Amino acid sequence: MPQERTLDLHSHTTASDGDHSPTELIAHAKEVGLTAIAVTDHDTLAGLGEAIEAGKRYGVEVIPGIELSGEIDYGQCHILGLLVQPDSVLMKTRLHEVLHNRRLRNEKIMAKIQAQGVDATLEEVEAESGGEVIARPHFAKVLLKKGFVSSMQEAFDKHLTPGGTFYVDRVRLSPEECIALIHQAGGVAILAHPNNLKRDPLATEAKICELMAVGLDGFEARYNLHTPEDNNRYLELAERLGAVTSGGSDFHGSSVKPKVFLGHVEGEKPAPNTVLDALKAYQEQRLSRL
Repeated sequence: MPQERTLDLHSHTTASDGDHSPTELIAHAKEVGLTAIAVTDHDTLAGLGEAIEAGKRYGVEVIPGIELSGEIDYGQCHILGLLVQPDSVLMKTRLHEVLHNRRLRNEKIMAKIQAQGVDATLEEVEAESGGEVIARPHFAKVLLKKGFVSSMQEAFDKHLTPGGTFYVDRVRLSPEECIALIHQAGGVAILAHPNNLKRDPLATEAKICELMAVGLDGFEARYNLHTPEDNNRYLELAERLGAVTSGGSDFHGSSVKPKVFLGHVEGEKPAPNTVLDALKAYQEQRLSRL
């Protein structure tokens, strides 16, 4: 009889804005009893090689993934690529351009910080990052160290979210391009945390249908911040639309999301093993049609 898998299909490492290195993340996954974990860093595949090697040592299946930001009129459209090829040349080439745009944005954020008299440099922010992606949590950590804010939450609430003192929007890919890149890398395109679309249930469904019309494969029906009612609503919607689903905690670590714990997908429970089975079957079926 096959082993019951315990899953978390949404997590981050120091390759983007997580607290743990890829190896540390996999060790933590083993510690909390997970048998499979998706590493889904923002805009980079850089942590996957280390994570996969650590997975072999710790006996944890590592699902190669990524999280891309899609341009949207309001709310947030993050698209997970699950089961992607870690060495996809097409994706890496496009991500190089995305990271260049991130760097330009980071320079503008730092200029705003320095204009407020904060003695900080971009080099200090880069030092907070363990990888090639520098993100807002790294700026928040520097602001906290400089005593400009009293907490990471204050840094975001007052300064690093839209309308904040230091916020600068960045160039994003269209949702269609996010989905196409994921498919070109052999992966399954999943809308992350659909409540972050910031729409009521009917408008959320309409937006999901719109995204599925341009290739979206499914959505994160089970999510750490969902209520049981949210989970049930999205599972019912997936069945009705014929969409595949995923489930994840969106774990970053205690400095970024202190109330989000690895493996806590449905309340304190991980995602059921049937989620990964369905994703793999869906991927195999989609690839066979190409």
